[in-house]
Amino acid sequence: MVWHAYLLNPGCYAEDGIRVKALEGLQRAGKDLAAALGHGLSDLISAEPSKTRIHNWVEMTSTPFDPFQSAEHLMSRDIVCPKCSTTVQAPYTSAEGTGYLQTGFCLTCTRKTCQFTITRGALALRKLANDLAKPISKHSYTDLIAGTIRTPTNGFDQRRGQTIKRVILRALSLHLSGSPLSEEAHSASVVRLADYNIDSLRQILIASMDDGGGKIIERIMGAYVDDKIFSVELMGAVLRQGSFVTKMHNFQWTRPAFFDKFEEKIALHHIIARYHAFMELMSSSPGTFLVPTLDIDLAWHTHQLMASQYSKDTMTFVGRFVDHDDKVDESKLSSSFNQTRRAWKNRFGVEYTHCACSFSGTTIGERLSQLVGHGTNPSYLIEPAKLHSGFVSSDPAYLVAVPLSAGCGFGCGSGCGGLYIFFRGGGCGGGCGFSSTTAAEYESGCGGGCGGGCGGGN
Repeated sequence: MVWHAYLLNPGCYAEDGIRVKALEGLQRAGKDLAAALGHGLSDLISAEPSKTRIHNWVEMTSTPFDPFQSAEHLMSRDIVCPKCSTTVQAPYTSAEGTGYLQTGFCLTCTRKTCQFTITRGALALRKLANDLAKPISKHSYTDLIAGTIRTPTNGFDQRRGQTIKRVILRALSLHLSGSPLSEEAHSASVVRLADYNIDSLRQILIASMDDGGGKIIERIMGAYVDDKIFSVELMGAVLRQGSFVTKMHNFQWTRPAFFDKFEEKIALHHIIARYHAFMELMSSSPGTFLVPTLDIDLAWHTHQLMASQYSKDTMTFVGRFVDHDDKVDESKLSSSFNQTRRAWKNRFGVEYTHCACSFSGTTIGERLSQLVGHGTNPSYLIEPAKLHSGFVSSDPAYLVAVPLSAGCGFGCGSGCGGLYIFFRGGGCGGGCGFSSTTAAEYESGCGGGCGGGCGGGN
């Protein structure tokens, strides 16, 4: 799940892979994962680990191979005080909520002459300072700063990363070339300059750089949130993806054999066709923030699990690398979804979403056939392979929204509360609040279809 959540931040995942040597093995393993998708992945996951693998794990981590046994041993970790560099033992959890893995992490340095209050922000500052202190080399990415290398159109741009780092060093009045100071001393000077506060460093850079540093400063700061080697805060990423998986579970999409029926399999082809169209919309609207529906996002997530291929495909078919951001605030998602819906209708001539309560049937395929076929007859749901290569544009029926939920919530008003991937609400007018197999999880919208509100959702 952690690896999955990391892959769903494809820009950070790709950049970390060339910038952090310790992650090179993960990138190689990612290619094996991609190759196994649809080709024996279940066998790979269920396979018993070899004795050699277990032995290597124990030797390298000093923890049991079994994750539950490991959790019993992992009670604390060593961290380095950002101020005096003393190694301090930080408990993972505490009754006060100040443990290393808790949101209120806070620890006092044990060195009597220091007594510095260590926070996650202070650790992030030291990590950034350490990266700034590394001498710039001609042929390596490992000395560059997170968030500065990957570009939408040029892939990995080493020169760009070097330029940004030099600009930041000049803004901080630091000169590494020819300096007699060690990396440790340079790092410590950055931390002192920022008064041990990463927000202070942000303000210094904004005030010292042209145009306040633009978006690049916020991109960098977003990559330095703790002392871990990743440029993504993985705990939050896992929790966000947990919400997505819950939706999949509540729609029963994760149930074994759920898509075994012919019409259900064809519904998946519709989902993939809609994802292709979504990417085409991205290509033709590069400045527009587009929001996927749940079915499109499922296809998008699956594509991102094939990290290397995803990068190549988006560059080829969209004209740029397409990142994926699951931290967008709800107000932006709401307005952008309406914009996406209009753009979809203008481009493809079909609605972006449909409320499932208007259709009979208990399966996705049965309801979808009523939108694109004849009554409840699923025979119209033919596979893309049986159409000519231009099926997306030649047969807009393939782009019809897949009606996902199983019925109406509290009655229909004048509009439809759409099923949107990220945010509560959304939809139009009086809203047809949708329900799923667990109504408690997916609240019905606009109780009883009263006008003016938003269709409910999750």
